This record gives sequence, structure tokens and C-alpha cells, in this order.
Amino acid sequence: MRPERLLIAGVFVAALAVVLVVLLSGLSSPEAPGPDPTPGPTSTPVPVPGNGTYINTTYGYAITCPEGWFYTESDESVWFSSPDKHEEVRVNTNRLSGREGDDTEDILNALNATYTKDLHADIGAEWVATEQIPLDGIPAYRSTYSVPIVEEDRYTFVIHYAVRDDVIYSVMHTVFPEKYDIYNVDAAPTAESFRFL
Repeated sequence: MRPERLLIAGVFVAALAVVLVVLLSGLSSPEAPGPDPTPGPTSTPVPVPGNGTYINTTYGYAITCPEGWFYTESDESVWFSSPDKHEEVRVNTNRLSGREGDDTEDILNALNATYTKDLHADIGAEWVATEQIPLDGIPAYRSTYSVPIVEEDRYTFVIHYAVRDDVIYSVMHTVFPEKYDIYNVDAAPTAESFRFL
């Protein structure tokens, strides 16, 4: 496996771990999702449907990918990979239970602080900026990190996260120099295509 693939895999694993740490530390408790009329989780990449739009009816969102892309589902995570099966975008969803009275902004601030701390500890990511920006019309944050690759090369890791109907949605993508991944140019537009159903 190429070093850049290991780095990207490490970033997404670390980001998923961050969400789980937040959930397990008392911010919320995971809850099993209800029945899902879509097919069950896939353990290997599956081609995105012919129209390019992946729809998740369990968590109520859709994302549009370029032609030839794949998706893989695993519990609350779905990751989207380029034609060479290289992961480019991930959507994590985690249910909040019994937290109806919690202020959404407090939850987002706690999540942002946890992402910043854990990503720095796990992969040496340096926080660049956080801005309040909606995710398909829902109050959200977008945090940007700079992550070392090799020598002086770095890539950008972007997480857009919001709370809707007691679910935390985290939409993540990478921005790599072209020499590392020719398909990565499509990662940002794919992540930005995220919409609620």
C-alpha cells in the first residue's frame, strides 16, 4: 500500500475514533438505528449507482459522486472511493440519545475541541481554522487541518459537522497535492454535494 494511502486511511480512522471518543465520554450514547430498507453494510467497495447519487435512507442524506466511484458502508460510516479504490470522502453518523435538551452549539463546540486535540495527538494535524457554516441549511462547523505527509509536503483535512434530529453528521474529505492522488480533485465537490433528504 502506498504511503499516502496509509496516511489517508489513518486520518479517517482517527476521525472516526474522535467521534467515538466524544460519544463514549458522555456527550451522547450510541443507539442502534431503526430498520433500513436499503441493503445492509458492504465490506467491499460497491459501485455508486449509475446516476452517481448514493442515498442513505437510515440517516436521511444523499451524496453525489463522479462516474466510476465506489462506496463502502460500515455501521454508521460510509466512505467513498475513487476508481482506483482510494478513499476520498467519508460520512460518519452517530446518534445522540437522551440529549434532547443539550444546546446544539455546545455539542458542536465540544466536538470541535475533541477533533482538534485528538487529530493533533494521533496524526500530527495542525488546526488551521474553524468557521460556522451551514451543512445543507443546518447550523454547522467546518474545521480545517494541515497534516504532514513526508518531508515538507502536507495535505489538508476538512471536517464539516452538524447535529440534526439527534444525529451528529460528520462529512470529511482530504485535499492532496495532485502528485499524490489524481482523483482527489473530486473530493471537495463530492463532500460539498452532501444534502439532507
